Amino acid sequence: MIALGIIRKPHGIRGEASVEPWTDFADRFHEVSRVTLVAPGESSTREATIESARVHGDRVLVKFSGIDAVDDLRDWTIEIPDEEARKLDEDEYFLHDLVGMKLVDENGNDRGVVTDAYTGGGGTLLEVTQGNQKYEVPFATDICTKIDREAKTIVVRLPEGLDDL
Repeated sequence: MIALGIIRKPHGIRGEASVEPWTDFADRFHEVSRVTLVAPGESSTREATIESARVHGDRVLVKFSGIDAVDDLRDWTIEIPDEEARKLDEDEYFLHDLVGMKLVDENGNDRGVVTDAYTGGGGTLLEVTQGNQKYEVPFATDICTKIDREAKTIVVRLPEGLDDL
């Protein structure tokens, strides 16, 4: 499953939910109708249909068919199956697809495994675990020089200071 966003709070009196999008393409909420709502901690799920969606500032206002009490859905994620994900260009990646990839340097040396990928203030970072050590690598083309989806490897040119790991 892929999370499109998270419900933050009700909006107005017509049963709309203010959703923080977790996609760079807010129009995805217009393109999908059947979604799965997932409770915090994945303690329960609920199937839903998006009746309408509209961009409102940095949020998307979503109305679900038959659901008027969206206050009970605070912090629930809105998810779709992987197969309904937007088709990616050759040089695009879903962050969750990077997790589990093996990092190797240009000489073929093992540099660890990606255990998390997330976007922060400075861009996308890969959390890498090698043995009992963890470090972060910027997900940038001058550092991550080749990504092989089939082999699940990322060839890296690590910045100075990380070579000692």
